[in-house]
Amino acid sequence: MTENDLTSQTIILNDGRTLGFAEFGDLKGKPIFYFHGHRSSRLEPKLYDFENKQYNVRFIAVDRPGYGMSDFQKDRTLLDWPSDVLELANALKIGKFAVLGGSGGGPYVAACAYKIPDRLTTCGLVSGLGPIKFGTEGMMRSNRMELFFGRRFTFMLRFLFWLQKRYIGRMKKKDKESLEKLFMKQAKKAPEPDRKIMGDPERIPLFLELFEEPFRQGSKGPYHEGKLFARDWGFDLEDISPDLTIYLWHGELDIAVPLRMAELVCVAIPNCISKIYPDEGHLSTAVNHIEEIITTLTSN
Repeated sequence: MTENDLTSQTIILNDGRTLGFAEFGDLKGKPIFYFHGHRSSRLEPKLYDFENKQYNVRFIAVDRPGYGMSDFQKDRTLLDWPSDVLELANALKIGKFAVLGGSGGGPYVAACAYKIPDRLTTCGLVSGLGPIKFGTEGMMRSNRMELFFGRRFTFMLRFLFWLQKRYIGRMKKKDKESLEKLFMKQAKKAPEPDRKIMGDPERIPLFLELFEEPFRQGSKGPYHEGKLFARDWGFDLEDISPDLTIYLWHGELDIAVPLRMAELVCVAIPNCISKIYPDEGHLSTAVNHIEEIITTLTSN
């Protein structure tokens, strides 16, 4: 299969929905199902440079309902996600597997750990979002605003994502020089390690692809997910099986998901092992340490 074939795969679920997914790495390696961040997609692992590095892992990144190539699922909850993952694993003839979630993929890792622990070898949270009840102190203003709208003013959240979709459309029409200036301006708001990644001119085409794909079907998927994150998850982290080890990696400089939230997540989970990087931010933690993360998850 070509790279495009591997990153644009689909299956039809039992309820008739299409689920999109991408595969990276060694198709004969140990399987890790990867849950992308909020407003991202199955293409997110392109940030991890699988083309040029040998990780000896089968990395399966899945579009959530309403994102990328996956059909929208009306009234879905976080706890609906593990069933989709199991259907995909069964279709790929995979028995037990690890799961890894970055940023907004974190709640979905927790949902799988809670609901399908018997199918999991281990779990990983990298820069992962925690429940809103843990507070948003230290979180960047735009993320706090989205969570606030998701709780109180959902019509504003819908409008916010509609604006984002239009903004991305305008970005695509800019010339290379204008795009570089725009990315550098946005990067100035981020911590230094994230700024290096966001402000890299070589990554601009990739970031444009990553920004556009979540809105392939419109803004309904990200909008619905924003509401889910702002409300009760439907389960407690404390009720995750203590027999399942969950690893947590986080950067002290993260302002998208503040360190305090990550620390409370790890305290709540019965069997959690954390590693905090003092000089990393939200993006840089995964990008700079993905090899260590993969090695940890595949050693169990």
